[in-house]
Amino acid sequence: MVVPSKWTKRPNPTKITPERGQVLILLAGRYRGRRVICLGPWDRKGVFLVTGPYRVNGVPLRRVNRRYVICTSTKIDISKMQLNLKKNTFKKKKLGCLTHIKRRGGGKKEQREFFRKKLQKWRRPVPQKRKDLQRRIDEQLIRILKNADPLLTKYLGSIFTLRKNDLPHDMKF
Repeated sequence: MVVPSKWTKRPNPTKITPERGQVLILLAGRYRGRRVICLGPWDRKGVFLVTGPYRVNGVPLRRVNRRYVICTSTKIDISKMQLNLKKNTFKKKKLGCLTHIKRRGGGKKEQREFFRKKLQKWRRPVPQKRKDLQRRIDEQLIRILKNADPLLTKYLGSIFTLRKNDLPHDMKF
């Protein structure tokens, strides 16, 4: 009997790429554990456009790398949905950073006030175009979800977590 060594080549497990309308679970970032709907691939390989919808679970329209999601078996037919997105939808204006500011003499109170004013400049409010786009996509998605199954909105609103004895490699998503 031949014992395989740790250096033998084994086939890699097949990775499932998200399809349009498939429900995904985010694994990292601010919205980890949230279930989102894949709206399709974005400009680069492995980057997908997803949304909550925002009214259901608070996840806005965003780009996500394939490595940071789990694909589930739940699929929603969003073929009738209209997505008119431009490639520069997610481009941000470059702003300066606070690293070049040196702290000079003065009281701590003055420094705190100085940095508070600087931080207010760098905080970006969500543009009205992005809010309108999110609202337009949410309306279409919620209409589709209600027609498909009323429990889908509750499913998307729930958060995925692992407990003490949960084994994710044995789970069926």
